[in-house]
Amino acid sequence: MVKLSRRTLCQEELARISSVYLNEGRSQDIWEISHVEIDDNILTARVRMRSYFISPTDQSGFHLTMYPPIEFISQLMIIYVHVWAGLTEKTREGWMIESSFSSKRAIRDPDNIQVRMEVTSIRKLKEKIYIVAESKVFDQEGLFEAKMKCLLS
Repeated sequence: MVKLSRRTLCQEELARISSVYLNEGRSQDIWEISHVEIDDNILTARVRMRSYFISPTDQSGFHLTMYPPIEFISQLMIIYVHVWAGLTEKTREGWMIESSFSSKRAIRDPDNIQVRMEVTSIRKLKEKIYIVAESKVFDQEGLFEAKMKCLLS
């Protein structure tokens, strides 16, 4: 392992080596769920990016970063729990209690992002609802996988 000597970086140095996306572009990511279908423990959805940032260092243009999928998978889990519980309005807060994410191949189509969520466990714990789901987010070429455990209370 390479050892680095102690050093303090100034603002100018930080700016030159920091991600423009993380500092400024992430706030431009706006997505919307355009279609949801639930069949037993399988939820399928279509999502599109209404607004997004293109990194100046990505020669291929748009690529879906990890943050929007985390957000819209979380939203889809909340939607699934409410449908499962027979609730027609959001009355509970969702808490992610465990998660793992893996980007297999870049998703490059901002207009046709597909989601397939399989709910592997869901149950009531007194007044709370615990859900575990495995999701695939994909377009024609790209793939993002996630496993999340959430609690709605």
